[in-house]
Amino acid sequence: MSKAIHIIVTVLILASLILQILALLGNFNGLRSVYIARLELTNPPSSGGFFDDLLDKATNTISDQLPDYFTLALFIACEGKSTNETVCTPPAFGYHYSTTGILQTVQNQIPDWVHRSLTGIQGGVFIPSVIFCFILLCYNLYHQVSGHRAKHSYGWCRKIMIFLVSVIAFLFCLATFVIQIVVYNMLNSGINKVKSSLFGGLIDDVVIIDTKSGPSIWMSLAAFICLFFVTVLLCVSVCCVGGRSRRTREDNSYEMGRV
Repeated sequence: MSKAIHIIVTVLILASLILQILALLGNFNGLRSVYIARLELTNPPSSGGFFDDLLDKATNTISDQLPDYFTLALFIACEGKSTNETVCTPPAFGYHYSTTGILQTVQNQIPDWVHRSLTGIQGGVFIPSVIFCFILLCYNLYHQVSGHRAKHSYGWCRKIMIFLVSVIAFLFCLATFVIQIVVYNMLNSGINKVKSSLFGGLIDDVVIIDTKSGPSIWMSLAAFICLFFVTVLLCVSVCCVGGRSRRTREDNSYEMGRV
């Protein structure tokens, strides 16, 4: 590969690694705005009238007991008020945490099999995705430095190895994006089912619940796109090395035949 392509590959791998780390640490201190999904709870508009005034009083009483929003990240869930009062769970695998208030109530409603599945996904997909991307970055840097010092082109075996590592890192990163999309859609559909079942579907007259996707999803999207381009560039590099190797062998055979 040319020097420019080497630089592009390194920058793309580094960008993917940074984005994955940010998504992994969503809702930690300093990263409260990085989450998978956000539930916003707002009061419905008042239309006036005696019964509406009674409903408004009941709604205000309920809203005083509820947070203004919930955010769900990979290891931490948070609730907060518009006054910037935020309460978050401690980071935990499978969302096994000990806290108070509504967050603890939500945790108690999660079945054990869901806790186990979430633990497996967190520890078996998201963390390895960051690890493989870091390995790819280190291998790529070593690949460049050692090749530069040797002052000769890289062997096809080494290029195939780094290509395979990039494919593994890409697949793990793609899985993190797909899983977050699935989690968001499941949460959104679950909220819609709850809204349609509570109070005969009139829950919107008491509190409006709006589900929004978070930056963590789009960070994972950008991360796996970066690794996709890395994989394509490395694939082209492997093919070029194979082509050059065949041409070199043919030229050597031709020269030896002439001798």
